[in-house]
Amino acid sequence: MERFDKREQELWAQVSKGEGEAKAQALMELGHAAFHEGKHTESLAMSQTALQVYESLGAKASSAAVGFVYQSIGWSLKALKRYEEAADAAHKAVELYKAIGDKDLFRALNEEGDYWYDAQEWEKSFAVYSSALVEVNPDRSDESLAFTYGHCGFALGKMKRWEESLEHFLRSRDLFKKLKNPGQVAFCDEEIALCYYKLGDGVSALDFAQRALDFADITEAPYRLIWANGRMGLVKKLLGEYDEALAYFIQSKTYLLAERRTEWGTLVRLEKLMAEVFEAQGVTEEAEEVLRRIQVIEETLEGEDEDE
Repeated sequence: MERFDKREQELWAQVSKGEGEAKAQALMELGHAAFHEGKHTESLAMSQTALQVYESLGAKASSAAVGFVYQSIGWSLKALKRYEEAADAAHKAVELYKAIGDKDLFRALNEEGDYWYDAQEWEKSFAVYSSALVEVNPDRSDESLAFTYGHCGFALGKMKRWEESLEHFLRSRDLFKKLKNPGQVAFCDEEIALCYYKLGDGVSALDFAQRALDFADITEAPYRLIWANGRMGLVKKLLGEYDEALAYFIQSKTYLLAERRTEWGTLVRLEKLMAEVFEAQGVTEEAEEVLRRIQVIEETLEGEDEDE
């Protein structure tokens, strides 16, 4: 701690007495320290001041350095849930990196896509992720591509473009399989099962839901157990196997509630799915009772998305 305090004093001295790039770099280091301490407003202010310093240098300023400042501004804005502003900052970094062919372009594009996704701007998010996939970058790895294909899949799913979403998740799965990453393959299996469910293909959905559930049962990973059981419940519901569907939804809910941080949107969705099963079985009173109870939570979450 004493060493850090001394370094902080040195940096503030550099900010007050220094100028140009040296001052900007000191501000950036202070900003990153503040960010990691959870002081995101302070971090944002440091990065914005560093940007002003670089702008005062004009053509002398390094485009790569300015791009990194914009990325840092984006990180702070995201932490403050100012997602559209974060996306705009990331886009400025993208433009600079494109102009100089910087290796950080792929990462900046993915960050911009993330921010638009968080802002619920699904079309913009997908467009940016898609542009990342076609950028030629020698530092781009199969792993980063696999994640980007998955991000495209999620954005497409939000737009209910399920065939395209399926295509992207299948590509993501192929890459993760090539990388011998069973955890991410199973994650893709869950989403592929959902896509097939949405497309009404129960047989294909069952295959991938079973794969996801097998992985979850083997690893006992809490969130995989939640989602794999939920996906299997959806498939059984589609196939008209209502007793099994209900059992899987109940199991998913049990695992969900065992976690310390409850995902309320997921809980509401599970309850509604159980109500739909009761309705399909002709148990109307039970379905109505489930929907009545869940209003206690749902009215508080008004305007929030329910997790599928």
